[in-house]
Amino acid sequence: METFRADPFMTGPGGRRVLRSFSLEERDRRYARVRELMASEGLDAILAPGGDGAEPQAPSRYLCQVGGVQAGAWVVFPASGEPAVVFSSERHMRMWTDNLAWPTETVWGEASALVPERVKALGLAGARIGVAGMASVRRAEGVIPYETWSRITRALPKASFVAAEEVLDRARVVKGAEEVAVLEAVTRANEDAIAKMMETARPGVEEAAVWVEMNDVLVRHTAEYPSRLSLGSNDRRANAGNAAALPIGLEDGGVVSQEIAASLQGYQAQSNHSILVGLAGSANADAYREAMTVAVDVFQALVAWVKPGKTVGELLEEYARLGEEAGADVGGVMMHTNGLAGDRPRVGVGPNAHSREWVIEQGWTFTIKTGLAMRSTGAYAQVGDPVTVEAGGARRLGRRKLEPFVTG
Repeated sequence: METFRADPFMTGPGGRRVLRSFSLEERDRRYARVRELMASEGLDAILAPGGDGAEPQAPSRYLCQVGGVQAGAWVVFPASGEPAVVFSSERHMRMWTDNLAWPTETVWGEASALVPERVKALGLAGARIGVAGMASVRRAEGVIPYETWSRITRALPKASFVAAEEVLDRARVVKGAEEVAVLEAVTRANEDAIAKMMETARPGVEEAAVWVEMNDVLVRHTAEYPSRLSLGSNDRRANAGNAAALPIGLEDGGVVSQEIAASLQGYQAQSNHSILVGLAGSANADAYREAMTVAVDVFQALVAWVKPGKTVGELLEEYARLGEEAGADVGGVMMHTNGLAGDRPRVGVGPNAHSREWVIEQGWTFTIKTGLAMRSTGAYAQVGDPVTVEAGGARRLGRRKLEPFVTG
């Protein structure tokens, strides 16, 4: 399999090696989009808190680039003027400002004091202010500490606060060229990890040993901890491992599915490729090959189907139709977001499918993930790869050959 290793760093002014940073042009592109959406909602400013985990950081990191395992930073983002970024410590602030092209207006200290201070300095003490992370955060009922929020609202008694997750979700779904380039590098890392899995997964080897080898590949590509690496061996579903390295022996004839997502500049993109552990004549080999072939065929058909102007709901309906035609039950998250981990839409078929009315636009970048079980045999297989939507349709970011693989 062809592999490609991106440089996880870049050369800054004076030839100094620094962390990768988006350009001022990309900053201006996303700021303009956010402010256009703010205007439609009548917002004078947005407050975006820095979360402690990857997904809750997405709104803040989109506006300031700051985040990761060391936590993010608060952003006070006005409808016009320079945003302010509030770090929790001077050490934290210095590390990021030494490496990034932006943000430029930064302070450090207690967010509960500095956030309202900045709002007042902007003349927005009585404004309508959107808040990200107050509610509707995936896997969390808000990410702002109670005491922090109490102090901010007491300091701004004349301001009105409304949830702003939708504004930033809508902004992030359209990716710029620089973001797509980062996601292409992430995909290369994922595919190198898939190649390592194909090389190391053998009967009797523990799932944890394969996980460690794949994790090493992902980190070496990007110099960041992966956003997601979950294995499901012995016919378990890909998320069964819950991103942990588990001491489970791989069985001859068992299928290994996975959720693989390297992280670069905080951006992730998921790849999936079910394989059969064992020999060509192993039990279940023929059933696996049939299921995997159908999963690939459905994936390819969906890539060809996606065009700007079609809706998320129509994409889900097409997925269900293709599965029905192939005699398979489809499920799970079929449209998996790529970006700062929490980007929407992240949705699968079923009565609870959300965002169905969202219209696919040029610049959308997401993983199409087809997971299906054949009704005739019960065999399950999954394939997934990131795509980016261009004027003429979807372009696949992966390069590996999509086909059944038996470890041998």
